[in-house]
Amino acid sequence: MKNAKCASLFLAVFLSASLAGCSGLRIVDSQVAAFSKIEALPASASWRFERLPSQLKLTGALALRQAALEAMAAKELAKAGFQPESQKDGAAARFNVQLTARIQRQERSPFDDPWDRYGIGFPGRDYIVSGNGKVIYLPVLPRVEPPWFIREVGLIIRDAGDGRVVYETSAKHEGRWADDEAVLPAMFAAALQGFPKPPEGQRMVTIEIPR
Repeated sequence: MKNAKCASLFLAVFLSASLAGCSGLRIVDSQVAAFSKIEALPASASWRFERLPSQLKLTGALALRQAALEAMAAKELAKAGFQPESQKDGAAARFNVQLTARIQRQERSPFDDPWDRYGIGFPGRDYIVSGNGKVIYLPVLPRVEPPWFIREVGLIIRDAGDGRVVYETSAKHEGRWADDEAVLPAMFAAALQGFPKPPEGQRMVTIEIPR
């Protein structure tokens, strides 16, 4: 009976801590690689999306997904100083922007142990030690590990006049967050951080977003 009470107390404390951790902000950390040939953004930095051949004939859900990705990227491009191509004045865009994105869903994290589905033999995960040194085992139940997501986004900005690549950037993030609509904008923000002259090469960029 005493062991059961201790186990119940432990679970209550654990749940309280978990709920407390659900408030505030969360961090999206992305591995960013950026390369720039732009010293300063021109005043007339108009742009338009240039879709790849594989993106031209998208239909249904894939077309909606591409449109959503472009809307996310457009917001971050605007923050960097770009202005979307105007259809009213007929002026051609100064830059073409190619966007790529890949989302891979894995059944479990690479840090999860596939051989320990029931928590047998791994101390500290399925039992606690009381103050007097007694080992209190928690109920042995099959673990349901949340999936693991690997996301990558990329932007290539070309001079519309001669086709030269003037800016190339990509961001990669791995984690358990399943909400693409929250994580992907943070990744585009990370990819464009420091524009137009970011630190060249790879670096880690963290963006805080609401939970």
